This record gives sequence, structure tokens and C-alpha cells, in this order.
Amino acid sequence: MKTNHLLKSIFTGSLALVSVLTLSTTAFAAKTKIADVSQYQGNINWSKASKDLRMTIIRVKHGNPGDSDYRVDTKRDVNANGAYKYGTPFGQYDYAEFNSTSDAVSDARQFYALSNKHAKFYALDNEKRVGKGSEQSYVNAWYNTMRTLTKKPLVYYSYQNYVNVHKISYSKFNGSWIANYSAKPNVSTDLWQYTSSGSLSGVSGRVDLSRTVDNSTVTKWYTNTPKDTYFTSVSNGQQLRVTRNINRYQTANLTGKKGSVKYNSTVTAKSIARSTSGTYRIQLTDGSYITANKSYIQAK
Repeated sequence: MKTNHLLKSIFTGSLALVSVLTLSTTAFAAKTKIADVSQYQGNINWSKASKDLRMTIIRVKHGNPGDSDYRVDTKRDVNANGAYKYGTPFGQYDYAEFNSTSDAVSDARQFYALSNKHAKFYALDNEKRVGKGSEQSYVNAWYNTMRTLTKKPLVYYSYQNYVNVHKISYSKFNGSWIANYSAKPNVSTDLWQYTSSGSLSGVSGRVDLSRTVDNSTVTKWYTNTPKDTYFTSVSNGQQLRVTRNINRYQTANLTGKKGSVKYNSTVTAKSIARSTSGTYRIQLTDGSYITANKSYIQAK
């Protein structure tokens, strides 16, 4: 009896272990989908969606102020916070409607200012021709502006036909994401958006789904996140550009809020200071303190 009981215990324990391993493997295997989402997916249940997603790409805005169809995505924060809460790596994309190189510069600045600090990478959605100048020059202006704002990966997105018609070169980008629903794109791509009729747990309607072509490159978009860097010195009177909305404070510990500074504004530095924990701050000529993080401030 004791022997039978022991064997039964071992057998039962083995089944339990196999069950746990099976569940774990299944759960891991389920995280294979790559979907891009926007306000058109409505209220996403991120607890459920996260179980399907390897990563997601979230829209921030459509166009630029002044465009007739300009709009900031109403779900950009909800979706970014939901993905982050449930451990889904995410990038964010900017649906652009460039009409000049200066428009591309301001578009990039606004997109970056509205993006979430937890985004792993940023994508330019370049699929609508508006300006009469060189579309390539607009793409270059967006890329060059974004590169001054962030060290995170920059990804180029478009349709196969758009790339071919406008002869777009995106070799400077850290990767490419190309849509073509009939077959694998005939232009260089690392990520292939292959359908607009996919399904995703936690979403009641259809979603765009993509699959990797160059898995190594795509993986780097959300795993090789650069560390924050800080100004360690400034000169008295130096002009700095604010790249995201920030607050001004009474102390170098960033306590005692004194006001706010809107993105793209210019502030004047007085000196470098450090918090009690040693973090670099910038004291402005009015005596207030702001972050010295280069993700929020850049030299003019």
C-alpha cells in the first residue's frame, strides 16, 4: 500500500509538473502577435490583449495642426498606459501629412512631445502625399528632427506601392515596416503588415497585424532601449529648447511646483545643480529648477 501510494504520489506530481510546463509554454507561445492600434479599436482590454501580444505599435496623432483632418488620438494615453501596465513592449507611430520640410520638423516635434516616455521606439507613418515638394526631403526632415530629440530606434512605415511610386529611401532609419496585403512586400522591410482584418484578444473589432521578416532587427526595436542621459554642465545664459511639457520647481529636488513650460519653448539656463540623491538639474535664470534629462531638454 505504501509503495502504491508513493507511486501514485509521484505520478500525480509528474502530471502536475507537466501541466504547469504545458500552461507556461502555451502562455509563452501565445505572445506572438504584433498589432498596431488606435482609437478605432475602442476600449481595449489590455489584460486580455497582453496575452496575445509580442509587442504593439500605438498611434499618437494624425496630421499636424493646420491640417483639415488633424487630430490627436483620443486613446493614445490609455493604450500606452494599458500596454505598459500589462508588460507589453510598445512603440508609437505618427501618421504624417507633410506639406513642407518646415511642416515635417514641427510635426516631429509635436509627435515627440505627445509620445509616452515608456515607448521603446518611434515610427513615421508616411502614406499620404500632400506637399508638392520632394517627399523624400520631408521624410529626411522628420528623421533628422527626431534624431536630435531621441536616441531610441526610428522606424519607417508605408505601403509597398507608396515607396515604389515616390522612390522613398529609408536606409537611415533603424528599421522598416511595410504594408502589403496581397503578398510579401517587394521592397526592403523588417516588419510586414500583412492584414487589416486580424483579431486580437481584448478587441471586439478587427486590427492590423504584422509579422517579422528580419526578426533580429525588430527585436532590437524594443529590447535595446538607450539609457537616459543628462546635461552635466551649462553656461550662464545658455538657451535650451524644451522638447516635452515639463514643470518648474522651487528646489533641485523638484519640489514646490512653480509653473510649467510647454514643449518647443525656450528657457535660459543659469547653472547646473544636483538633487540630494545626486541627479543633475538645471537652474534657470529666474531661480527655478527643471530636469536636466536630455529626453526633455536640448541645446539650441
